[in-house]
Amino acid sequence: MEPENTRRIAAADPYFYRRPLRMNEVIPALGVGVGVGLAAFYVARLLLQRTPLAPAPEAPRVRQDPAARG
Repeated sequence: MEPENTRRIAAADPYFYRRPLRMNEVIPALGVGVGVGLAAFYVARLLLQRTPLAPAPEAPRVRQDPAARG
């Protein structure tokens, strides 16, 4: 029989334990999340503010009747 500390965990073992994370382990993930969010906001803002590549369609011109002028 193997000692308890060298026993391998079976691959089909459905149980696992989550340990609580300390603050110094969470801060880098929060920093990356905030940085990616700011970068996405910046890129979206740039795309919304850019000049359109195609000109906007012009409004139809209204012909003025020369006889209507007074």
